[in-house]
Amino acid sequence: MSRRERAGKMERTEHVLLVRLPVRGMVKRRLAAGIGNAPANELYRRFVSDMLDTFGKASIRPVICHHPKGAAGAVRRWLGPRYRLLAQRGRDHPGRLRRAFEDLFANGADNVLIFASDVPDLPARTIREAGHALERSEAVLGQSGDGGYYAIGFRRASFVPGAFTGIAWSTERAFVQTAEKIRMAGRSLHILPRRYDIDTAGDLGAFVRRNRKTGSSRSHTMAYLRRHPGLVRIRPGAQDGA
Repeated sequence: MSRRERAGKMERTEHVLLVRLPVRGMVKRRLAAGIGNAPANELYRRFVSDMLDTFGKASIRPVICHHPKGAAGAVRRWLGPRYRLLAQRGRDHPGRLRRAFEDLFANGADNVLIFASDVPDLPARTIREAGHALERSEAVLGQSGDGGYYAIGFRRASFVPGAFTGIAWSTERAFVQTAEKIRMAGRSLHILPRRYDIDTAGDLGAFVRRNRKTGSSRSHTMAYLRRHPGLVRIRPGAQDGA
């Protein structure tokens, strides 16, 4: 949570990290198809750790919005007591996203920014940019490399529930369709820099290639991969982020 003054009023902004309880076979299934359930589960734990470290660098303590909704105790044992928890409600991903916004706005937040938990090299500057953007724009959206999005945010007065319906989820059209919905609702939209989530074994190889000489070379994710080098296959000549 952060507080900023806008138009003479102190506004409360909630930064939210969407997480799944890391149960083997239930997280990162596309990644698991390439490297196995156990390594995918362990890597997901490290993705979340890296993202929480990055929030810390941005001086932000996010709300942990967890799935399944009855997993609060297990999530608390996993991540510790310092984070506020919010259960995800709804039968599917878009429904849970929409209700997370609704729950936080109903609880008094003026602005809400929600981030996916599988972008372990997300820079702190992008998190900060998202928060600053909502001071000038009514909505924020961050495109991921596969055509989806890794971050979405709204002011309470400019929330667009329809942004979560009629979207071709898990396709390269999700970002474009969501941006169109927001703009069609008459909202000003700030686009964050493109970042790369990790959904597949190929994405994992791209992450390693992209971060050999960055700060993320010292991340929890990279440390695990150094201990298990056989998990990563990098195609010769592959482009960063490919």
